[in-house]
Amino acid sequence: MSSDRSRRKGSHVFRAIADVLRQIGGAIATVVTLPFRALARLFGGASSSTRSRRA
Repeated sequence: MSSDRSRRKGSHVFRAIADVLRQIGGAIATVVTLPFRALARLFGGASSSTRSRRA
């Protein structure tokens, strides 16, 4: 019975670690993608404005 309890405890700890890693991964993903989104917006606006000027 003690081994069964330790297994359950270990799975809870593993789940907690997995949740923390997911949150950290999500935060890193947002921080990494934000500058790229801003650059895409800047270049997208510049390219669209140059296209409209050429035409």
